[in-house]
Amino acid sequence: MSNIIQLLERMGQDARLQDKSLKLKTINDTEISSDHKKLLSEGDADGLAEALKINKEIICFLIPAKEDEQESENSEETNNKSAVNQ
Repeated sequence: MSNIIQLLERMGQDARLQDKSLKLKTINDTEISSDHKKLLSEGDADGLAEALKINKEIICFLIPAKEDEQESENSEETNNKSAVNQ
């Protein structure tokens, strides 16, 4: 499976592989199964995800950490002291 992952990584990094003929040549020159070659050549992302037994629906997000109440109070006190000293 690492060959297909390396190929997908390369395809994502190399803008030259947007050219259809170069992309097909690269796919055919790679040591992956003929089924995977066919799916990649056809651009069948759903079929490839199914063949690799992966979920292609990935959602990423960040949630900011909450400040501790004590840290929040300390920062407010520091801000208030700074304002008074000015």
